[in-house]
Amino acid sequence: MKIILALHKFSFIANFIGCALFFFFLSGSLYSQSYKWSGVANNQNFFDELNWVSVNSTAVPAAGTINPNQAINFNLFVNCDVNASGQIILANNKTLHIENGSLNGTRISGGTIHIAENGYLNLTGTTPLNTSNTTLNFTSPLAWLKLTNIKPEAYQTSYLSITTVNQTEAVYPTSIRIDNYYDLGSLVRINSVQALPMQIFDSNNLQGNSVFLHIDQIFSGNAIPANMNNNIRSFILKRSFMAVLADNEEGTGKSKVFIASENDLVVNSMPTFLSNNTSFIRIIPWNWVTKKGTGGDINGMDNSWYYKWSNNGQSDINREFAPMAWGGGAANDNADIEIYKSKYKATHVLSFNEADDCNGQSGQYGNLCTPSVAVNLHKNLMKTGLRIVSPSCREGAWATWLDDFNDLAVPADIRFDVVGIHWYDWGGNPVNTPNASATTIFNRFKAHLTSIHNFYNLPIWITEFNANPYRNTTVQYEFMQLALPYLESLDYVERYAWFQPSSGTGDFYDPNGNLTTIGNYYKNFVSTPSVSSNVYASPSNLDANNVGNVYTISCANILLSNDYTDNESTNHTLSIYPNPVKDYLYINAKELLSNVMVYDANGRIMDCKLHDNSINVSALKTGFYVVKINNITIKFIKE
Repeated sequence: MKIILALHKFSFIANFIGCALFFFFLSGSLYSQSYKWSGVANNQNFFDELNWVSVNSTAVPAAGTINPNQAINFNLFVNCDVNASGQIILANNKTLHIENGSLNGTRISGGTIHIAENGYLNLTGTTPLNTSNTTLNFTSPLAWLKLTNIKPEAYQTSYLSITTVNQTEAVYPTSIRIDNYYDLGSLVRINSVQALPMQIFDSNNLQGNSVFLHIDQIFSGNAIPANMNNNIRSFILKRSFMAVLADNEEGTGKSKVFIASENDLVVNSMPTFLSNNTSFIRIIPWNWVTKKGTGGDINGMDNSWYYKWSNNGQSDINREFAPMAWGGGAANDNADIEIYKSKYKATHVLSFNEADDCNGQSGQYGNLCTPSVAVNLHKNLMKTGLRIVSPSCREGAWATWLDDFNDLAVPADIRFDVVGIHWYDWGGNPVNTPNASATTIFNRFKAHLTSIHNFYNLPIWITEFNANPYRNTTVQYEFMQLALPYLESLDYVERYAWFQPSSGTGDFYDPNGNLTTIGNYYKNFVSTPSVSSNVYASPSNLDANNVGNVYTISCANILLSNDYTDNESTNHTLSIYPNPVKDYLYINAKELLSNVMVYDANGRIMDCKLHDNSINVSALKTGFYVVKINNITIKFIKE
């Protein structure tokens, strides 16, 4: 069963709540100084006053009061996709609230920025926040600050001091995550195991009973809440998270990886092999890395990931560590699995290193070079709930040993998502051709990659490669200059790591610790995203379908909705009180009540029962809700 890739806009959100979604409400005299986004001007221009309306009337700000590079003396609520071409300056003690929408701009100065649930602030400036007079406050783990020109280390040094979580000083990495955003940027969000980025449903098209799942816990068997074990038909995964689903409780068997990178991911109909057959779910934060990495913990290469032929490395502020089960001994018990699961930032685990070599590397130990032995040990890596790279073989073994490995893995439902390879041009007789043409070597490299991709039709990680240790430095440098741009151009190459030859002809640093010509080129080479799709249902050797569909909150203008009312004065047949409400919401109606439903700001139905003419809302969280009564929709605030 295919899952169709498409933008999916929920009409019920447009009809019920549109863009006027707020969880922050001011009181007293400040309330009249607050404006919310209406979008009436039919553009996304933050600085168009006609797009704003008072939170308690239909008044719009006076012309010239919301301008770029000038102080704005209002509290503002952003609740749609809004663009600011120019610096936003907030006057002292003013606030900017972003919730259920995104604000795209260059720089913000002054005031307090509140980023609430489904709020996304994207800034492209090289000095995106004024550190002397601005405070950034996160209130939900389902939100982010994306800075495309500030690296994680720079954020930690310059901006962490102005960052708070629920108005408490942010502490990295305890309460705040500062993750990679590709080559030059960072993405900041709350670090909390209480994040609920996934909602699963027992019917197709996000219908029926549902429950939310939080991160960094494996939900297995009957531990999947709300009797959802083997009872899931569709789901929503919020942006910036990855989920692994499997049919066996321990994570083995038929399985698939789903990534919601830049957009929310909706799967309206599960793949056939998982529909009503899912007994394992793990959700983790996604991390945005580029293709360029290093084999080994090598500093100074401006890369966003590395591995080191073991599982004992750690991610740092600027780099994701990808752990490897180098040999069978690193994948044969639960302690190893817990190590992989615990790695901060890690989204992948690499399987065995040259297990095809029966006389060297990992293949020489424990009969690992026998494909059946390797398959049974590789199976344990599925328990991590991570995306898995196949055993990385020597360059000729992809069509022999790895093919035999895969032939055993597929009927046993043992998954890998990426093909790991090594390449040193051993087929080019390097011992006798130390001065070979770099172009000729490169052409063999291209043909090698094409053959592997055509054979497996899966993404590729090149975890070791160079022009061969027998080749001289000039050849190595010329080959690198040809290879790197080519690898960046291939959408199926996700990651690569240059391997410094033992001969020293392709090293990054000279014996004195200075960058070589090769090191300078590798360091300064600008890499592109490893996984560039906004959403990605990852193919694997078990399932070749790279499919999914995007869930986006509709931004229809609620102020123009004919069936929406703010209070009882606009409708004479029914009203609700009190509003705001703490415990019971009462309905004053002149007609028989029917079809009474309460929805939250995301359009989700709340479990609130009608009894006589009242609704018990005491269990709801503080915030904005709507109640639909006899096809009349009324908003209310839960205190």
